[in-house]
Amino acid sequence: MGGLFKLFLWHLLSYGLYAYDLSTPRRPLGPLGVTLDYSLATTWPTALSNTGPQVPRNWAWSSHLTFNQPVSQITDAQLWQIAFDAYNEMAPDLAQYQINPRNTPSAMAVLAWGNQLILASSQKGPTSFSYNYPSTPVLSSLQLCQTVWRDDGVMNSDKTHRTDGKCSEQMAAHLYFFSETTDLPLQSARVAAVTKPSRNADLRATDPCGDPQRDTWGCNLFVASENLRVLDRTIAPAAYDLTTVAGGVAVIDQIQLCSTIRRY
Repeated sequence: MGGLFKLFLWHLLSYGLYAYDLSTPRRPLGPLGVTLDYSLATTWPTALSNTGPQVPRNWAWSSHLTFNQPVSQITDAQLWQIAFDAYNEMAPDLAQYQINPRNTPSAMAVLAWGNQLILASSQKGPTSFSYNYPSTPVLSSLQLCQTVWRDDGVMNSDKTHRTDGKCSEQMAAHLYFFSETTDLPLQSARVAAVTKPSRNADLRATDPCGDPQRDTWGCNLFVASENLRVLDRTIAPAAYDLTTVAGGVAVIDQIQLCSTIRRY
């Protein structure tokens, strides 16, 4: 009986963790347009089945904003506030898809260049998109970073990215490369990420991950390889107005990882 009870409990907990309603894509609820990447959740690495038990999926949230004027007019302090606000837009979106809050990604990044912003969460789920989606510029960059770490690092160890390329910086870069033809390093883009490392932790600004003294490399090498300017995490966030900053928002849409641009 004990074994049957444990099996029942495991199924109950698994159903709660893997529960979701992906029957149809929903519209974003917040002003920044952050919403589930429906294409990733329903098609990769395998298509979602409408029959049988619900199984673990891969989750990511994102948005893409185009402004009327260059986003260089958006201050670093305002970009930090945008990153914080973007992270907080995920919770109501999880709720409308009935996704367990334990599947909330731990980080959100903002990537700023030209007249555009990409908002991208870290990836949550069993299969690394960065290492398993074939032939992407992000994968090439990660492989180069790994070679540099192996040949020039403190321990000369051959390790992959600390989080298997699931950080928000990689996800933002994927979205950039899926929509732009100019190499990202040529844009001298700004990047900032906020993180909530545990459910009870406070949301906070963070530096790119990676610690050479602990024989781990991560986004510290990746952002350097992509020539991204990392914002100072000690800068206090400042208010912004989407209707006026950088000439106001012209378009909000979503660059999907496994499909075309989603327009609302």
